[in-house]
Order: sequence, then C-alpha cells, then structure tokens
Amino acid sequence: MNDGIHASKNGSVPTSVKASVSTTDSRARVAALFVHPLKSAAAIAVVAFTLDERGAVGDRRWMLVNGDGVAITARTQHRLALIRPSFVDADRNGALRLSAPNMAVCDVAVPESPRVRMVTVWDDTVPADDAGDLAAEWCSDAIGAPCRMVRLSDTARRPLQSKYAGDQPYASRQVMLSDGAPLLLLSCASIDALNARLIAQGEDGVDVARFRPNVLIDGVAAHAEDRWRDVQIGAVTIGVGSPCPRCVMTTVDPQTGQSGVEPLRTLASYRRDHTGVAFGMNATHAATGVIQVGDAIVVRAVH
Repeated sequence: MNDGIHASKNGSVPTSVKASVSTTDSRARVAALFVHPLKSAAAIAVVAFTLDERGAVGDRRWMLVNGDGVAITARTQHRLALIRPSFVDADRNGALRLSAPNMAVCDVAVPESPRVRMVTVWDDTVPADDAGDLAAEWCSDAIGAPCRMVRLSDTARRPLQSKYAGDQPYASRQVMLSDGAPLLLLSCASIDALNARLIAQGEDGVDVARFRPNVLIDGVAAHAEDRWRDVQIGAVTIGVGSPCPRCVMTTVDPQTGQSGVEPLRTLASYRRDHTGVAFGMNATHAATGVIQVGDAIVVRAVH
C-alpha cells in the first residue's frame, strides 16, 4: 500500500503523485457517520461522534478472539457480520447489547474485575479484558465457532502507524482495535461509480455497509478523497494517510452473511495497483473534537 495514491480519470490507481494546494468545494459535506462497537459486526449510524485520543468514541473497542487470542473477523467468520450491537449507555463507552438472527439479545457489561488476556490484532499484541463466559457462549453460537469476546483494556497501548496519519504527528498516538487507522473516509460518489459498473455488468449494486467507513462524504466527485492530504471537517483537522486496501470482507453480504465475488472482482478491474485493491482512505484526526452529519468539509491540501 502506497501513501498518497490517487485515482486517475478512468478510476485506475497510479502510484506517482505531486503535492499541491486544493481549492475548497463548498458542496462537500458529511453525509453519514458510523461507528462499529464490535469489530467486524454491524455498524451503527449516528448523527455525531466525539473523537477522543484514539478515534471515534464507541468505535471498535470490542472484538472476538479465538483460543489463541487472535482477532476473529468476518473475513473468515461471515456470520459475525450479522451481529448487531447497540449501546446501553449514552456515552457509548460502556456496555453493549448484541442481537443476531434467531437469537435472544445478549447484554455484555464492561468487566469490573476482568480476566486480562493478551490478544493479537494484525501485528499488535495488547491486553484486553475478557467479557465472561455468557458473552463467549452467545457469540460462539452466533458465529458458529468457539470464541471469546474481549474489550481493549484501558491500559492498552497500540501505536498508530505513520502511514495512517497523513501530515499529523503520530509518534505518541494510540488506536483502538481497527485494522490500523482511527478513521476511514469514503465518498458517496465513489460507491455510485462502483455501482454503475456493477449494474452495467448485470450485477446488483452494493451499499455503504460493505465498506465500513466512519465518515461518508457527499458533494465531491468519485474518488476525490484519494487525493486529499489534509482536510477540515467541521472544526476538526484530519490528516489523510494511505488508501484502504480491500479484501474478501467486501464480498460478504451484511444482510445475509453470504459471500460471493462482488464487488471485489469489479473493484479489482479499475482500482488495483501493485499494492492491491484500494477504496476509501485511512485518516487520523489532529485533536479531540466532534464531527456531525452535515458538517462542511474543507480540503486544505492534496497529493
């Protein structure tokens, strides 16, 4: 994955870029906001979210792990995408209520005297608090495989990688249980452009749930976000880092848990370079703040 990849006019992803200053597009707005409390489970659409030091409050603080403590995702356990979390507490930083097809709901409290497990998410191993046997049994039934549910410990330190930060300082920053970046940006027009290709090929279109962004953007051209380096959303400054590489998770239907070949096959036909298939941009906020649906987006620098 290369930092600063942008799309050409035909939608391909070249690797050479130049830094320049953009012009402000007064139409650019936040169309929707999403948080994903349980990694790989369904998203929750919100009208606003607060950014703390690590990311959006309520986003990817919980995950499922196997017996070795390794993260389980919908890449391999497709039924995980069918679990629908909701927040029990108004601050989004506490207990979760989980639902899934043909199952009773399960309330999962923040462990008070937790068993701490060392868990692995990608290249990072961090302490996490085990949510207990009832949560483990419910989640194991929901995904059809043995697992434990854990919450990132308050003492955990998972460093932010430089490729996700854009121009923002990263050395002292920490992240939650996302794949690596605190935020993911994607435009409505990019999804529309993909769907136009899918429909032209006789395939069904897909919706935003396949791509799991935090910030969905309206009022810009398809793949405009590829070229952004520094933007302001409302009062929050965002450094835009590397393109988001896409995998088989995009082929899992979030409504059914069934997988196929689309939209990854079509994305690969016009969004691939030597690093893989890219769609959407990883990003990092400069400081704590609040982002709301409808906030204006000012593009301050581009690649």
